[in-house]
Amino acid sequence: MLDIHEPPRRGEEYLADLDQQLYEYVVGGGTCEVSDLAAGLGVTSEAAEDSVRRLLALRLLRTEPGAEGRVSAVSPQSAAVLAALPVENRLRQQMEEVQRLRHQIESLLPFYERGRGSEPGTDSLQALPELGDVLAVLAHQAATCQEEVLTAQPGGRRNVDELAEAVERDEGILRRKVRMRTLYQHPARFHQATAAYAERLAQLGGEVRTTSANLMRLIVFDRKTALISHVDHPRGAMVVRDRSVVDFVVQAFEHIWLKADPFPVDHDRERVQSVSEDTDQTLLRLLVSGESDQAVARRLGVSMRTVQRRLGKISDELGATSRLQAGYLIHRRGLLPEH
Repeated sequence: MLDIHEPPRRGEEYLADLDQQLYEYVVGGGTCEVSDLAAGLGVTSEAAEDSVRRLLALRLLRTEPGAEGRVSAVSPQSAAVLAALPVENRLRQQMEEVQRLRHQIESLLPFYERGRGSEPGTDSLQALPELGDVLAVLAHQAATCQEEVLTAQPGGRRNVDELAEAVERDEGILRRKVRMRTLYQHPARFHQATAAYAERLAQLGGEVRTTSANLMRLIVFDRKTALISHVDHPRGAMVVRDRSVVDFVVQAFEHIWLKADPFPVDHDRERVQSVSEDTDQTLLRLLVSGESDQAVARRLGVSMRTVQRRLGKISDELGATSRLQAGYLIHRRGLLPEH
């Protein structure tokens, strides 16, 4: 005889194939005697009793008051609430314990930061995978910076929506007489929206230059806080506040800035020729170094098609039939004296 007050055995809190049949049988028959279920389903008494025990544990069956050995069905919605409640209570208690543990440990953070020489309440490295979080940090930093903003934008063009958002933010910075310097790669000169943006910054006192060097996307505020590219989230960013790292980023920016060319607002022939020659020289160096087309395109800020077209033109001029031969001829003819 099944003891309906016996706790479920280990592993019996989940439904078995027989349980659905027994539940349907009880639903159709109303209140049922446990002893009659085996005969009604054509199974052994032990199998029927095990099934009843599981359904009782899951609150899908209930015993009838004053009728020992009789069970009736419970709505699955009600059963789900009753069965899940103890589990939810345990989870809530565990989460409260986790929060208490985190709070106790993190209460020591000010002592750690004070000992490391950083300001309490700031993280030296913070990940921002979502664009919305990045824009919020940029807006805050732009509104509070006081001395200088450094920006580097890789690639030949910028998204028009991003430029529209940046113009409003950057105008606010420049109107407060904060110095602002921006680096682009040379192909940005020939993108109309980017050129218009650069011209607007120049009118307000901003400085814009272009380079053939490979750039990482970054923006530095007052040489204290830097936002750099997030490898795993292209639209996200990493916020860096560590003084040593920020200083390294600033020095790298300054090194490229000194060798960069002013962004022209007019595309006269001499300037276009100069940019083209500088880009070709960089392309030759990368070719001799054995870089792939994809790596060359990324570093120059141009498309793969542009790289392949220029490589084809250079190979034709050299009379080379392969990239290896082109690299050899470039070196032999002294086209790159520094090599």
